[in-house]
Amino acid sequence: MIESEYIKLRNSLVISPNLGHPLFIGMDRELKQIEFEVNLLVASNITDSSNFEGFLRDNLKLIPILEYKWKLAKLFERKKKKGIWAKIKSFFSRDKKRRKQETQVIKEFNDSMGNTFDMVQKEKIENLKPRAFRGDIIDCIVLNIQSVNECEIDNPEYDDYLSPQNYLVKHEIFGSLNKFYSATIYFKLTDEVIEFLKSYNFVMFDILQQNPNKGDRINYHSIVISKNDWTNFKFLHATDLHLAERNDRIYEIVKKWQKSVRKSEIGEIIAQSVKAVSFFQRMLMKKPVEKVETTKPLHKRFINPNNNFRNFIKHANKNVNQNDLDFIVLTGDIIDFSILSKINKEKRKTLDFNYNFSNWRIFKEILLNHPQEMKRGMVTGEELLCPIFTIPGNHDYRPYHYDLRWGNLYKKIGLNGNEAIALNDELMANPISSITKNFRALKAYLREINSSLDFSLKLGNNIFVFLNSGSDSFKNIIDFVSGHPSVTGVTNKQIRFLENLINKTIKLGNNTFLMIHGPPINPKKTMSPKRFSLSKPSKDKIQSLEEFKESIMEKLGMSPSSIRIDDKFDLKFGTISSNWAKIIKFCLDYCVLTLSGHTHRLKEFRLRNPQQKSINPNQTIPIKLEKLDNFVAVYYDYYSERLKNQDEVETNAPYVVQTPALGLGSYTGSNLAGAYREIIIEKGKLTSFKVKYVRR
Repeated sequence: MIESEYIKLRNSLVISPNLGHPLFIGMDRELKQIEFEVNLLVASNITDSSNFEGFLRDNLKLIPILEYKWKLAKLFERKKKKGIWAKIKSFFSRDKKRRKQETQVIKEFNDSMGNTFDMVQKEKIENLKPRAFRGDIIDCIVLNIQSVNECEIDNPEYDDYLSPQNYLVKHEIFGSLNKFYSATIYFKLTDEVIEFLKSYNFVMFDILQQNPNKGDRINYHSIVISKNDWTNFKFLHATDLHLAERNDRIYEIVKKWQKSVRKSEIGEIIAQSVKAVSFFQRMLMKKPVEKVETTKPLHKRFINPNNNFRNFIKHANKNVNQNDLDFIVLTGDIIDFSILSKINKEKRKTLDFNYNFSNWRIFKEILLNHPQEMKRGMVTGEELLCPIFTIPGNHDYRPYHYDLRWGNLYKKIGLNGNEAIALNDELMANPISSITKNFRALKAYLREINSSLDFSLKLGNNIFVFLNSGSDSFKNIIDFVSGHPSVTGVTNKQIRFLENLINKTIKLGNNTFLMIHGPPINPKKTMSPKRFSLSKPSKDKIQSLEEFKESIMEKLGMSPSSIRIDDKFDLKFGTISSNWAKIIKFCLDYCVLTLSGHTHRLKEFRLRNPQQKSINPNQTIPIKLEKLDNFVAVYYDYYSERLKNQDEVETNAPYVVQTPALGLGSYTGSNLAGAYREIIIEKGKLTSFKVKYVRR
């Protein structure tokens, strides 16, 4: 009896690879290799390895993610001689009672997970939208089980996929599952997958873990088999998605308010609203602009970050179907805050950041196109058909929602001050809890999306470093309240992680990309009065950063030394708060491109060592990241647009850039919303990193 009760309680979860940190496996273009071995990291409450192996055996499956239109085309191709309609009819008897069933089967068919797809005429296939089709399930054989101990990122033995970190146990991310194992599995590709790879550059797999005690768990999009040799490829960078369940409710709330309130009543409502808020809230709020008039209707100016992400996925899928996209990088502020805004204060206390009541569920539902309640103003979605890599941002640490009136934040979604007041009744925020941060706000992220906060990836001669820049920093409370918060930055442990990569992985000639939410460089708009020279009359001084673009200054005949902005502007406005100089050193010496977000603005910088020194390939190991004797020379311009070819891009590297937000507008306007960056590598060299925009 005791043993049977124990069996009921046994549980395990595959935690790596996962949705936000998939494992790439190389494959030859001739498709000769069809058998693979893969290592998985599993968390369990089973302490004996032999018992764990018995529990895991026969419970692991892989589900290939194919494409609906491709599947239809193959069905027609295989049945070309006999005809697909005749083949389907042959499965049924001729009696009248079964003809209704026959008609239904002709109209639709299912994939291995029971998803229903329409059967259409061959001529209409090209007009169909991209859609994920789950192919035949592949059985996995467990070859080996090994116990794994916790290992921090500063340990030279750290493995990006197989090393569980301390915070997973400390914060009980997986509850009582605090014993870790590495499981080596073997699988063989099916003919269906091999046929798919003849048409596409890669195929993704879900990892299905069947558990009779707790129900099935799926790690979506977690394994990728790719034919790419990584000399020619493209990926997209998106940041600051700010997804939230409330985004899909705002449009309907405002429309109802517009309909029910007469213009003559607006002034009275504003006055009553101001009286109803606390003194602290009034400090955070700016007075709504009076007499706001707009010629644009709400549906043309309202920005729903969730819709931007849905449209971004549609654009990405078109690229995937053309074999013109390999993966996507999301650098933080994926969600706006953790707990759904409609959850009341009392219920929040018992939720413990449960996935089902968090905006991490909203992110996953949009990404996978799982069913959502359709509301007015929402657009339809699609499941993303390519892998993603994710890191958190400062908003991802925030538990609760904030008031959109604070700091005129409503402007970032295209509303005016009066319309923002309409959100009060349903979306009123607590001024204290709104500015708190909590590591456990990441619980659902670490459990369901990506258990690694920092990691690296090597694809050919390309190194991708993903670094967590942390939560909000309150060192400068004025910056925080004004909507320009710094982030806690990079720890000493993360610096040692970078140093280990330099000593073990990063080689001279590699393309190294740093992905981080908080920007390493972010100048203020105007010159620091303590920095510029007093030799010129004040009327001749250039005050604005935008006036200090390198291309403008060159036309004025300025020397390279006078074009530098590092000695004229404060570069640390709303940036990482710790180990700043060492991160700049890493960007200068080892990275070709640093991709960041956080500011919702488009800014691009190039770096130069003022001493014109290059990396010495014979440096004594171990190499340490030290501060520069003379600070790096920083130049500003829109280099992604200005530089026209690969030679120019390569000559001017390295770059540190900020990509505008995919979800929201900037702090001063909404025109930059829906942005992302397209990074192209050709013949092993960075060729382009232009900013583009989704259609709204």
